[in-house]
Amino acid sequence: MLEQIGVLSKKFMFPVILIVVGILLITTGLKVDPSTGISQTNDFLLGAYAILGAGVITLLYMMDIINKIVNIVLLLILFVITGVFAVKSYNSIQTTITQRNKKEAWDLNTIQALSDIRDVQVAYKKEYGYFAPNYKELQRFLKEEKVMDRIITGDIEDRRLTLEEGKLLGYKMPKDEDKYAEIDEDEAVLLNMISIDTIYYPIMEVMFTGEQARKKNEGRLYEFKIEGLGTLDKEHLPVIEGYDYNLEYPLYTDTVRVDEDLISHLYIYDPKPYDPFVKRDTLSIGSKTETKTNGSWADK
Repeated sequence: MLEQIGVLSKKFMFPVILIVVGILLITTGLKVDPSTGISQTNDFLLGAYAILGAGVITLLYMMDIINKIVNIVLLLILFVITGVFAVKSYNSIQTTITQRNKKEAWDLNTIQALSDIRDVQVAYKKEYGYFAPNYKELQRFLKEEKVMDRIITGDIEDRRLTLEEGKLLGYKMPKDEDKYAEIDEDEAVLLNMISIDTIYYPIMEVMFTGEQARKKNEGRLYEFKIEGLGTLDKEHLPVIEGYDYNLEYPLYTDTVRVDEDLISHLYIYDPKPYDPFVKRDTLSIGSKTETKTNGSWADK
């Protein structure tokens, strides 16, 4: 009995393996990646069905349901079909890998470009109280404006004023007794404890070209150029057929007054995102309704 089982197992092992492999491949081909919505190609599925068919035909031959010639002819046809679909599936995988790399490069470039716009807009708002309405104004800001920096030399002593120092400052006791508390910055300047120099640095130097800025921006994808603000950096993008490399990122800004406060909104986005797999929300920064300046990629 055991000997007969062993013989049957050896006889039917090959077609059973083909059938099991075919079923597993079909199951894999029908699955959809939940994170990307991508499934295997039709070529992959057809190849899997061909392998399953080869297993079934071999099993039928082993069971003497079909003759040897029919078995050989059908197997040859199925193996040729399987080979063709295997090559096509491989090419499809290579195409998918290339598309993934292009999408990653496109998204990273877009994130860099949108982040640059946001950073300049935040600096502009700090200076003027609202966001710039267009890229021309932002470029003027970078070329012409300067930011003030205060250089403090010396230290303010952590103590009360002495009577002698109070007299030098014009304080009179006991009327000005409350002024003999901690020494503030203005008092320290008058007492020659510290000196303050005001220096103005170009905004462009502070944000992008200065030594400190370059250290801070070591992870940049490409060097910042004023003329390129608001547009794609064509030099660092992959070649994608049908895409307009001269597009400008739409810029929306709005400022409304609420009581005594100015509320500013900023919204920038990629109008034509590259995604060969599924339709997704475009990469963007800010909002038309909320006072936020973070990127959509940071929300995921």
